[in-house]
This record gives sequence, structure tokens and C-alpha cells, in this order.
Amino acid sequence: MKRFFTLCLSALAILAAACSGPNDQGMEVSGAPVDAAFSLEPAEPVAGQPITFSVKVTQEGQPVDDAKEVSFEWWKDGQEQHQTIPAKLVSAGVYTAQQTISEPGSYFVYYHVTARDFHNMRKMSFTVKAADNAASASAPSAGHAASGIDFHLLPPDELKAQSEAVMLVHLMKEQQPFAGGTVRFEFWTGDEAKHSFADATEPSPGQYAGRLSFPAPGEYTVKVHLEKGDVHDHQNFTVTVQ
Repeated sequence: MKRFFTLCLSALAILAAACSGPNDQGMEVSGAPVDAAFSLEPAEPVAGQPITFSVKVTQEGQPVDDAKEVSFEWWKDGQEQHQTIPAKLVSAGVYTAQQTISEPGSYFVYYHVTARDFHNMRKMSFTVKAADNAASASAPSAGHAASGIDFHLLPPDELKAQSEAVMLVHLMKEQQPFAGGTVRFEFWTGDEAKHSFADATEPSPGQYAGRLSFPAPGEYTVKVHLEKGDVHDHQNFTVTVQ
């Protein structure tokens, strides 16, 4: 009987070793950062014609086909209103989205890539020519903050009243994260005199997080305040609370 049990245990040990071999090693998740390479097609877009925004996402040189979210946020220089369009996977690691822009001028676009616990974003500039192929004059840059810092708010997908939510804001200057600042969120709805405030922490360079709780549903203004040395700046955003 002892010999029988010994043989059974040996067989189980061999089976377990075989099952935990190469297949388990292949399931290991890499901790290497995710890279993103942006491109625009055509390189010199024309007003009224489709533009394709594209980003190739890789990790250690291998395509990433399982990105949680990829999108492009674009706006015209001098305008505060931004438009965000989702991207779709079209080939190995390549995500694209198409947009037609009717007005010539100078534009900016952010790509946003969230994949494998990493978030990549970068601001790019491009010019849309008039339909006659003549280069148009650049619009004034009145929309830029005096400090030259870009504020980008990343609210949760869903905001509910009387429920605490984590609000993120990315601060960048000259395409580099603006780190080490003191950031505070101020928020209110309509013309109400009472404003609420929430201090932010900096979980990663240039990314600031605050916990906000909205008392009731509606449209709220969220003002992001920034202080660092001689820099004192702010930017307003609008969010919808359900």
C-alpha cells in the first residue's frame, strides 16, 4: 500500500511540474513601459478632407493589441473647446481614428493611450491648409495660459452626486510633465456663491489627483489652481454629474 501511494505522489509531482513549465512563463506580464508613436495622414491635411490620426503602441518592441483605451483629443489654436474621438485597432499595435476638419488653421492633438497599467499622452501640432492648398495664417494663441502650461482634465467616465470621485489633471509644459506643483480643485454649479475645494496629490510627475464629492446632479465648473514658485495659473473645465 505504501508503494502504491508513493507511486501516486510521484505521478502527481511530475504532472504538476509539466503543467507549470513553459506555459506559465509565457503568461508573465512585462513591467516594461508602453511606447506610442504618432503619425498623421496626410502629412499636410486640407480643410474639408478626411484626416487619419494614428498611433502605434508597443511594449519592448512588440505590438500591443489589448490597450484599454486609445483616443485623440484635438482643438484649434486659440479655442478652448476640445473634441475627443476614440480610436480602433486596425493592425498589429496600430490604432486609428478619422476626422474631417472644415476650417484651415493651426491645430493641436493629444493622443491618449491607456494600456497595461501605463498611460501615455503627448501633444502634437499640425496645420490644416485651405482647400486651394494655400497655407492659411495661424490663428492667435489666446487660448494658451500665460504660463505656457497645458492643463488636461481626466474626469471619471461617470460622475454621480453624493459619491466621492477621483479627478485627475495632467499638467505639461513644452511637452514635458510639469511636476512639483501645488494643485487645488475648486468646483461649483451655476451661479451659486458657495464653492467647494479639494487639495490634490501628485501620484506621478505632472499628474495630480483630487477627491471630489458633488452634492447634486447637474453641470459643474471645475477650476484647477496651480502654484509653483512664481507660477500662479488656473484653468476652468465643465463636467456633468448624474
